[in-house]
Amino acid sequence: MASTKRCTRTIAASLASFALLVTACGDDDAEAVDAVAEEEATATGSAASEELPTLAIILSGQVNDYSWNQAAYDGAEALKEEGVIADFAYQESVADADVERATRAYAEDGYDVVVGHSFNYGEAIKKLAPDYPEVLFAYAGGFGDSSGNVADYAQPFHEAAYLQGILTAGAAENDIAAGAAGFDIPVCENMFQRFVEGAQLVNPDADGTYLAVGDWNDVQMGKETALGQVDGGADMFIGCGQGPTLGHIEAAKEAGGYVTGYVGDMSELAPDVVLTSTVWRLDQVFREMVADAVAGNVDPAPYYEITFAEGGMEIAINPELEGEISPEAMAIYEEELAKVESGELVVPFEVSE
Repeated sequence: MASTKRCTRTIAASLASFALLVTACGDDDAEAVDAVAEEEATATGSAASEELPTLAIILSGQVNDYSWNQAAYDGAEALKEEGVIADFAYQESVADADVERATRAYAEDGYDVVVGHSFNYGEAIKKLAPDYPEVLFAYAGGFGDSSGNVADYAQPFHEAAYLQGILTAGAAENDIAAGAAGFDIPVCENMFQRFVEGAQLVNPDADGTYLAVGDWNDVQMGKETALGQVDGGADMFIGCGQGPTLGHIEAAKEAGGYVTGYVGDMSELAPDVVLTSTVWRLDQVFREMVADAVAGNVDPAPYYEITFAEGGMEIAINPELEGEISPEAMAIYEEELAKVESGELVVPFEVSE
């Protein structure tokens, strides 16, 4: 069952301090106290009238997964801490069949931005969005699929994967990649292809296999798929989805090899096998959504695309394994990283017809 939680920021007047002020003053100062009270009330009213926007996120898994769902939670929490939003609400472990109900409930409650943080949530959100034209909805399509008041947002994991392929090939022996995705979608296809291309800068013979397991959260299926690929010599793991990636970690613990952490720094989970991790800065994506909602830029909804060069993505190298990366591979990585960060190199994202 999905769980619902709410995180809130409020502005309150300093009533206790005012009460002490009244007690301390004599009758001669009553008029001055009244003036202070009126001034404080006016200031409080002004603050309350400047209402900050609100954000709701709907998640397919738990917020402590070190991955996809935690990245969204952390992004929303960052905006709350910065005072960009008044509050945010979230639901965990929402099944595809329940997303319309969850999304509609947030829209009815008056949230300004409602994000369905899964590729699978798109159709349900598009279906109900016309009923709430003032709300900016979004789902994680990742290929420019914005329409009406439903936004899509890019997932430039392929940019990080290209660079991570370089590093992983510099540590692995066989340079055979095991790619696994929850579902076969453009974001996942591009992650794997760019990872292999990066590895080929170190070893031109690097190659691999890519499979979709049919679930974003099934760790056991991810592990079994990876072990099958290990039988073919795979020792570099690149997962698209927290389930496949956690499965990769379990497989690598048994069979060896190097894992690429997905969307969050997973090195803490398995410091002996997670070589690098992709860190997604969703606070930047949500910040743009909230700004558009406040400005009334809801329909047509934008496609939110914050690239690696713009700080939307970072790579965390596990310090415990960094020494396993060859100096030659690290030199190539540094050169390619500089090109990506400067915009000189645009890592391609290709969508099959």
